[in-house]
This record gives sequence, structure tokens and C-alpha cells, in this order.
Amino acid sequence: MVLRMPRPTTRENSSFLQFRCRVPADIAEVARGKLVLVELPAVSSEAPVTVSATAGAFIKFSLRTRDPNVAKVRSAAANTQVSQQFSAWRSGPASLSQRQLVGLSGEVYRLLVEKFGENPGDPENWAAFKAFNRAAKEGRLLNVPLFDTSRLPVPRDAYGAFGKDLTAGVNALPATGEPIEALERRFGWLTNWVLQKHGLAIDPETRARLLAQVEQAATDARWALKRNASGDYSPDPKASRFPPIAVGSVSPAVSLDGLFERWATETQPSASTRTTWTSNLRFLKEHLGSKADDIRRITSDDIVAWKDAAVARGRKAKTINDSYLGAAKALFNYAVSNKLLTDNPADGVRVVARSRAGTTKQPYSDEEVARLLALADKETDPARRWLPWLLAGTGARVGEIVQLWGSRIKEVEGQWVMVIAPAEDGGSLKNEGSERTVPLHPALVEAGFLDFVRERGQGPLFYRRSSGKASKRHASKGVSNRLSSWIRGAGFKDPRKAPAHAFRHWFKSSASRRGVADSMADALQGHAAASVAARYRHFDVKDMAAAIAKIPLPPKD
Repeated sequence: MVLRMPRPTTRENSSFLQFRCRVPADIAEVARGKLVLVELPAVSSEAPVTVSATAGAFIKFSLRTRDPNVAKVRSAAANTQVSQQFSAWRSGPASLSQRQLVGLSGEVYRLLVEKFGENPGDPENWAAFKAFNRAAKEGRLLNVPLFDTSRLPVPRDAYGAFGKDLTAGVNALPATGEPIEALERRFGWLTNWVLQKHGLAIDPETRARLLAQVEQAATDARWALKRNASGDYSPDPKASRFPPIAVGSVSPAVSLDGLFERWATETQPSASTRTTWTSNLRFLKEHLGSKADDIRRITSDDIVAWKDAAVARGRKAKTINDSYLGAAKALFNYAVSNKLLTDNPADGVRVVARSRAGTTKQPYSDEEVARLLALADKETDPARRWLPWLLAGTGARVGEIVQLWGSRIKEVEGQWVMVIAPAEDGGSLKNEGSERTVPLHPALVEAGFLDFVRERGQGPLFYRRSSGKASKRHASKGVSNRLSSWIRGAGFKDPRKAPAHAFRHWFKSSASRRGVADSMADALQGHAAASVAARYRHFDVKDMAAAIAKIPLPPKD
């Protein structure tokens, strides 16, 4: 998962620009206290640098630059690496084969040869390096120093620990046979660097084996660099011992539930979408059985069989195609995009069914709209009083209208308009194109809607403030449902006419009868443009107001 790009920030006690990224809630416990290593690339005249940070509620560190352009490039690189680390923590610890461990350790060999090969210093630099490596490997020195790749090994450090005769000095120390602690001190950060570079988390036993391979690779690099320091740059035969890195097959199983949570963390769906998809996936899990524990085991045949089971249960074709299969396809597409699957098992699966006569949704008639508006005029409840008029006067979706706030009823270019947008306390709309500005119908203004808005204030017009929590249904949803119940209770029971949505169908039909261009009606109602070219067409408020005014409210024959 690639995170939303954080902007470089500043810190009070530093002139360097900073990277700051919140740790996602689903991995907060796993991440807390873990060390994160990030390679910041060379940009312009600024050299590359490796930085570290300890994960808490945030991962934050200096970008080691004051230049905003350099910071932007480094922040992008850091964002990618931190995202990989988050993915590794989500996947959980894996076990790697010997071949995979040797392949990974080759990263360390190549790092050292590339870092120091051009100017390798003197042979004694690398003799000192070997002495500390052997002391760590054999468990002879527990407080072995961390290997710092920013500088050549320093001989005097080794002479201070072992004396002038390094081999004899190391041999004189007792071998404990428990080198893990020493290897962690010496090469733990390099091991972390390798793992993070490849987006891996491994179990403790695998880490111990990888530490040993990292030490061996570093010591092999030492032999090559010692020869370089003596003027010998002939090819190193050990460079070819590292197999290609192939760790994709070791990814731990991702369950259907785990996939959904990863998708939800990244996409932040509305509470209603989360509820609907959870129900759909529960049905899919019942059908899959143990295969739901590992999405890699799910086949296209499984999805076809699930579709058939839904048909056998009497589910409508539209429900299966749009809701059940729609959710499955979106989740598996996410898995493919994030390298969790190679193919989408739901691709091409759908119910083939003809639309039956007598099932297509219908608009209200003019007479029905007039009756509903007359009923609304007698109401004192704000939702029942004004929502039917707003629906008839704009053709908007009921979910859009119930989220209106007083602050979004305003005057623009001499016209009173409503700004349709997600409610400020955590609401959501169908899609990006749903956000728009729509003029108020003159009949609404005449009926006193603006007085109602002034009385309600700047906040929600039709509901009490919602909790703002993405996991909970927005408070406006209940208003929509209660309005539909009220309309049905008032005698509007035709199953082909959705209580609130039939207003939207009526508006489209009425606009066409009154000479309003389809493109204008689409813009007013937030319908997607029919062509790419149409997306570039925009209407000004006055033209939109004139179009709305053509539709009489209440309707007249």
C-alpha cells in the first residue's frame, strides 16, 4: 500500500525539513518501538544518506536538507519505503529458505563493494573489519561495535580490542557459542535494511539465520575490498555465489477478512459501504470455507459457484452483479494491484439475465409530485417539510440533500444556491462528480426555505451532528430512511417507484419536457458525463438557475 504523500514539515529546534507519517491504526501495536531505516537518495549536490526512526504513533525523521525541492524528492522516496514496511508488518512474520537468505545477503555484499570499492583505504582497514566480524560470529565479544557504512573500518579500534596481533587477540577470547546478540549489535541494522528494502517481516529463527548470512556476505566483501586496497581489481569469484533474490513466494497467507481490512484502511469507505460489503463477504466466506483463510487459493470456479448459490437463493441479478460480485471484484483488483494476487478470480463472472417487463424503476407522475408537496406543506418536521421540495426542485439524490448544512446555502452571482458536498462531520457522496453547486428553485425561496435555514444556523439542517467516525453510519442515513417510510405510509406504495429516488427520475423527465438540455440536467443532478469531451463543459450559475426555473413547482399540466 502506498500512502497518501505527506508533505515535508518543519521542527521547532531544527532547520532541516522533516518527514512525518502516521502509523495506521491496524498495525499500531505491531509497529510500536520498531526501528525503521530509510535511504534518502542523492539529489542535486546533496549526497545520499540513511536515516533511522523508532515507530510510535508517527514515524518521523529529518530529511537532512533545507531545500524544499530536495525534500520533496526525498519525502517521496521515504513514503514508498515506509509503505513497504507497513505492508511487511501487516503480512506478519515469514520463514525463508536457505537460498532466499543467501540471495538477500548479497545486498550487503554489493552495498559494501559499491560503497568502498572506489577508495578502499589500506589492507589493514579490512583486517580490522574481519577481526570484529569473527569475534561476533564466534561469540567471543558481545559488545562488538556496530558496523558504520559511512566510513572505512578503523584499525586502531580493533587494536584496542584485540592487540596488534588481531588473529591471536581474537583467539584469546573465549568462544561462547551464542553469537546472536553480538551479530545483532554488529549487523542488526544492515539486516533491517535488507528486510525493509524488500518489504519483509521474518520470524525470529529466520532472522538468526539471516544475520549469519549477512555476516558471511560482509566478510566476503571484506576479502574483495582488501584486494582492491592492494591494487587488485580482478573479478571476485565470490560475487557470483549469491542467487537472484526471489522472496515473492514466501508472503504469508492473506485472509478474505484481512484483505477487506487492508482495503478499508486505504480507501476509507463510508460506514454504509462497510456494512454492505461485510455482509456480502460473510456470504462469500460461508461458501468458500477454509479457502477464505488464504485468498491465493480462491479460483474463478469458486466465484462462479458462489454466484450460482446466490441465484439459487433467489437473489436478483442486479443485486448479485452490482453488490456481491461488485464488492468481490473491487477487493480482488486491490489484491492484484498490491501484489497479493496475480489474477482476479472474479473477472468475467456475472449473472446473465434479461430485464423483465414491469421491473424498471419509474418516475413519479406530475400528480403524485403535486400531492407529495401538498402533504409536505402541512408538516412541521423539518425533514418532511423541506426534503420533498428539495428533491423535486433539484433532482438530487436524497443522500446528498440530507447532508446539507446551513453554511452551504449561500448567494452566488445574485442566485441562492446549495453546495452539495460530503457533510462536514464525516459524510460521503456517491462519487467525485456528485460534488456540485445547484441553484435553489424559486418556489423554495418563496416558500420560506431561506428563513428555515437562518433559524437552523450554520450546521446540519436535517439531523443532529454525527459522530464523525468512519466505522459508524452517518446520522443523515436515518433521516433518509425515515423519509422513505413516511412517503410509503402516505400511500405511495408502487414498488417500481422508489420513495425518494422517484423524484430524481421525475426531475429528469420533467426537465426534458420543458426543453432543458440533457447536458444541463446531468450537471444539475450530478450525473456522469456521457463522453470525455462533455467533462470539460461547465455551466454558470445563472444558466443553471434559468434551467431549474423552467420546471414548475408544484407541477402543472
